[in-house]
Amino acid sequence: MSSSAPPAAFETDRIVLLAAAHPDLEGLREGDPHAWRDAAVVLAVTEALRRGDARRVRALAAGFGGLLLAVPAETPEGLTLVRVGVAERRRRGSFATPPALASVLAAHALPDDAWPPGGRRPPGGRRPPGGRRSPGRRGQKPAVVDPACGAGALLEAAFDRLLALGVPPRAAFETLHGVDADPVAVAICRAVLVTRAREAGVRCGPATIAALERRVVVGDALMGPSPSCPGEGLSWHETFPGVLDRPGAPAEPVTGWKGGFDVVLANPPWERLKVTRKDWAGEPPPQLREARAAGARSLRNAGRHPLTGSGELNAYLPFVETCWRLLAPAGRAALIVPAGIASDRSSSALLRALLDAGALERLHLLDPPAPIFEGVSRRVGVAVAVLGAGPHVTRPGRTAEVCVGVEDAASVPRHRAWRLDGELLRLVNPNSTTAPLFGGLRDTRIVSRAHRHHPVLKRRSPLGEVLDDPWGLRLVTPLHMTRDARFFTTAPGPGLMPLWEAKHAGLLDHRGGRKAEPRYWVPEDLVRDRYGDLAARGWLAGYRNVTTVDSPRTLVPTALPVTAVGNSLPLLSAPRLPLLLAALSSIPVDHLVRQKHAGANLNFFKIEQVPLPPPSAYDVPAPWSDGETIAEWVLRRLAVAHVWDDGLAGFAAELGYAGASVPDGVTPDARARARADLDAVHAVLFGLGREDLEHVLATFDGLAARELRSGGRFLTADRVLASYDRLTTPGWRPDALAGSP
Repeated sequence: MSSSAPPAAFETDRIVLLAAAHPDLEGLREGDPHAWRDAAVVLAVTEALRRGDARRVRALAAGFGGLLLAVPAETPEGLTLVRVGVAERRRRGSFATPPALASVLAAHALPDDAWPPGGRRPPGGRRPPGGRRSPGRRGQKPAVVDPACGAGALLEAAFDRLLALGVPPRAAFETLHGVDADPVAVAICRAVLVTRAREAGVRCGPATIAALERRVVVGDALMGPSPSCPGEGLSWHETFPGVLDRPGAPAEPVTGWKGGFDVVLANPPWERLKVTRKDWAGEPPPQLREARAAGARSLRNAGRHPLTGSGELNAYLPFVETCWRLLAPAGRAALIVPAGIASDRSSSALLRALLDAGALERLHLLDPPAPIFEGVSRRVGVAVAVLGAGPHVTRPGRTAEVCVGVEDAASVPRHRAWRLDGELLRLVNPNSTTAPLFGGLRDTRIVSRAHRHHPVLKRRSPLGEVLDDPWGLRLVTPLHMTRDARFFTTAPGPGLMPLWEAKHAGLLDHRGGRKAEPRYWVPEDLVRDRYGDLAARGWLAGYRNVTTVDSPRTLVPTALPVTAVGNSLPLLSAPRLPLLLAALSSIPVDHLVRQKHAGANLNFFKIEQVPLPPPSAYDVPAPWSDGETIAEWVLRRLAVAHVWDDGLAGFAAELGYAGASVPDGVTPDARARARADLDAVHAVLFGLGREDLEHVLATFDGLAARELRSGGRFLTADRVLASYDRLTTPGWRPDALAGSP
């Protein structure tokens, strides 16, 4: 690649302002400022390409996303760029792939042992044993495409990768194809590719550039017709007949495209196909909402996206499905997508299909120390997905390599990688068939064993009917902070109850959150009407659903007084609710939850798929305590472990009826030891050996770091292991209570 560094952002702005002042754009000054800015960018990049100014071309490509944050405007000081917010950038999905990550994707799609015909072979001249087949068809150059090409970062990386594999520069240049709905991005992409080809020695005259313009085109990659599906927009097989309308080639089962691209690279838009006023400071552009809604309807109805074209659409999922369907039978794809592809229900049908076909080769969930995309928080999960075959073929027995928490996409820690297939998908998340998120091989074994030995809290059919519900679990959405806001008041008064939110609650402590006082009060009649028999019990139970796996604890349940509760603190109910609350508060159960959770919202469907010994497993004699059952032993510790006040009198009474009276004057140390007992007994019930329990505790690094800062040691781990040692006698087998492997 060119060694010249792009100018700073202020110089890129200057380039565009000079173009915006051009006489040819005079008529745009009084119109849409976004159109004026776009015209200025196109004019600037066209002029830079004509003059052979590679530095300016690269500056405009690198700064394009930032340029969408501003528009030109006349001010008393002269022409300047005025910031207008991020909405237009998000609408276009213009978040360019960083060069280093683009190179990683290109290497996945064009690995060292897969050289294109016409290029040189690897050192030694022989294909390595077990090496992948070339992505190119015999006697032909491979066809490479980016269906959301933007400013060309991935296509440029593919060009460089082909050169590194020994493909002659002109041949490599002629493999490149691209599509993007943004004509400005397409103009930049073409300029970038011509600039890079010239640097590699390709003579790019008018005919060469015209040919590139037929290969890198403006169009909506998702909406157009195919031989098997109707639609309006880009017709892939008519635009690229040499790739997708080849006589005698096998037809892709859904679209009817014949042939396919040998390499697909993509960083598709990640935006929902839904316009929110918040994104546009309350004023979305005219007709945008209608256009997006119409586009979503077309996408749902056209039939090209049977795996992803339903529900509230996020653009990246239909793009991933399109990328798969664009692949030739032996093609390869490397995609950068949201980490939700693993854990979101909206992606489950696609993920299941990719695994069942043996098409998914790698799924790496990134956790870099710094943000990947400019202007996007590092908390936004990112994944690299690699596909190794088109939908035309099924490769039975193939599994996907998964690695979670990858800091550097170019250096995946193989010792933490594990294999995923459809069977494991259905075992660990039987209702949603979303992917588990194991941190490594030991987590895979621990969690799989738990699922093989214990039922999930609520098992459902593919249509959602309840098939098994050993605890009689109910999950209830309480008051909605938006829809029910009309009932809220900001001051207490007669007949009003305080509104409790996730921020007020802690682990087994309804006042243990970071906020001490409620923000709102709600009519008591409304609360009792909404909660019905939940309120009649005399107490409630809930859990914080705003939580991450980086928190000290992820699953944070607590008992609650009968009070108003916001939707960030969903309610739980079950016939044996105190026993269930004790189980859900334990570290072994929290560890199981963490293997299913990504993002910040711990949804009901994740809770329902947690494996847990059924209530009957607690009704057997406790081997370590004469004269009482495990349930009685657990409830006595729950009475000590929970933090009490007068609002929990109903809960205290229910425990008392079960023989677990709430003691007076519980010290913090006694409470911590009781919680450790609850953790340890559930380690025993799940059949964890001591080394497995040590591993589980070590995964709570946020909790460990907090305790090391405050006291110099991971005291929770010490207490839990000490309790575990008391519960397990010499010669005790981990499967003694959990069942045989």
